[in-house]
Amino acid sequence: MSNNSKPGYKSTEFWLSCAGLIGGLVLSVMPESPWANIVGGILSAVCGASYTLGRSFHKAKVDSAATNAKTIAETLLKKSSSD
Repeated sequence: MSNNSKPGYKSTEFWLSCAGLIGGLVLSVMPESPWANIVGGILSAVCGASYTLGRSFHKAKVDSAATNAKTIAETLLKKSSSD
């Protein structure tokens, strides 16, 4: 984990995704309504997938920015030492 990224469970996105996922699971086990079962299953799948994708993109951006900063710093250090 990079220094600029906090653990996933400390993010608002995590807790909102958990709420949607739990809500979807509750809907999916309701015996009265087959439509609620379908909507609940879809809601759970979308919440879980969207959190996973969002977190993956976020971590990729943070890691990419750190790599770019390191490259720029190394380039500037080489340039200043050659002057």
